[in-house]
Amino acid sequence: MAPNTPNLRALQDRDALAEIIRTLKRINNIKPLLVKIAPDLTDDALRDIASLAESEHLAGLIATNTTLDHSAVPKDSDQQGGLSGQPLRQRSTDVLRILRSATKLPIIASGGIMDATAAQEKLEAGASLVQLYTGFVYKGPELIRDIVA
Repeated sequence: MAPNTPNLRALQDRDALAEIIRTLKRINNIKPLLVKIAPDLTDDALRDIASLAESEHLAGLIATNTTLDHSAVPKDSDQQGGLSGQPLRQRSTDVLRILRSATKLPIIASGGIMDATAAQEKLEAGASLVQLYTGFVYKGPELIRDIVA
């Protein structure tokens, strides 16, 4: 399996990510900068990114991007690329908890938010905000109404 962008995950190695962040800060030191984190990183790598985000004074983190783990998809339905939606929910929440324990920076939860219960789970795990993608595609504005109700 390959990500949608070849070698994308390598860009979240601490040195590569630090270089990207510093370059972006030189180009634009006005707008807030957040980093969206892959769920496939090790717990130590997640804590390392949280530390880097704090030392570089980022505005926050986003947990998480899509996953390369396709184990929840039946073989005959599997396709290449990052997987989003319900199969991502648990790992995304686990990543969120790890990040929350490692930083006080704001964290936007993204990944597997398909209903109000999942949104509440993210908030209870330490999210400052939630971000909808796949759930919104499948459920539309009704999902937002359910979450805020």
